[in-house]
Amino acid sequence: MSVKFTLLLAFAFSTCTQDCFGLLDETAQQTVESLALDIQQLTERLERLENEKHSESGPVAFTAYLSTNMGTVSPHQHIIFDNVITNVGGSYNALQGHFTAPVRGVYVFHVMITSLMGHSASVQLLHNGNWIGHVLADDLPSSHETSTLSVSVQLEKSDQIWVQNEYAYSGVESIDGNRWSSFVGYLVKAN
Repeated sequence: MSVKFTLLLAFAFSTCTQDCFGLLDETAQQTVESLALDIQQLTERLERLENEKHSESGPVAFTAYLSTNMGTVSPHQHIIFDNVITNVGGSYNALQGHFTAPVRGVYVFHVMITSLMGHSASVQLLHNGNWIGHVLADDLPSSHETSTLSVSVQLEKSDQIWVQNEYAYSGVESIDGNRWSSFVGYLVKAN
């Protein structure tokens, strides 16, 4: 049973007790009236808090991709997915390639990396600089390879998520742009 329903039920009972039965002495009636006022104030406060919670945790979602190839990716280089398709809530920064959590909650992130022929593309997904997943598109000489990563993670407000090169599986790490490599994230539930 929800808190709101419980409060409304208590208020209805106190009103019925006053109006329907008329058996209460003056002190009991004052107590019931005081409780009814407290219930009304608590109900209004609960509604305000629910409205604030919903306004803080509006939809958050972004989709961005690389617009051009990255022919040589240096160690520890941030991968900046520069072409933004969706940025609901404005939490993805296309200049830095970082997502900043606007609220505490559970988020899901997807990384898709495609290598250029003959080169590997290997990146990590980082949460405030700490590893939460990696993606490797290997270095086959006659084809582009694609690899994906999906993770769910609990974030605090202002935590950051980004993609960064970490490994070197071939002499030169290269990432295929032209919409073949992307970074996606969204809020599942604020908590």
